[in-house]
Amino acid sequence: MRFSTKITYALRALLCLAQAEKTSVSLATIAKQEKLSAKYLEAIFADLKKAGLVKSVQGARGGYQLAKSPKQISVLMISEAIGELLKAFHCSTKNGKIYCQPQCACGVSLVMNKVDQSIKKTLGKIKLSELIK
Repeated sequence: MRFSTKITYALRALLCLAQAEKTSVSLATIAKQEKLSAKYLEAIFADLKKAGLVKSVQGARGGYQLAKSPKQISVLMISEAIGELLKAFHCSTKNGKIYCQPQCACGVSLVMNKVDQSIKKTLGKIKLSELIK
């Protein structure tokens, strides 16, 4: 299992908001501080806003704030909000054949499905508040 660039950026950006507490932070500020693509952050924040994890604040001191307490936001919620389901199991293809589909009854898929369930459970327990420096 690997965290994609998208979830890594989302986590880093949300940590910036969590550290700012109730102060609004612009995407430009987050992008500069974290050395991330502002364009990419815009797409990520659209998903986070739609999921109710962030809210936008208008005005001269506008930007984004967390819509919930960092204690209420789990890594699982973030990954689901941006459409990045973290899994140990991935089907692979070789020469047009699919190997180890989740539906098959082989021992490998049974193990991987259990691992995926454990990952989901663990990520649901890790809160943004625990990751704040």
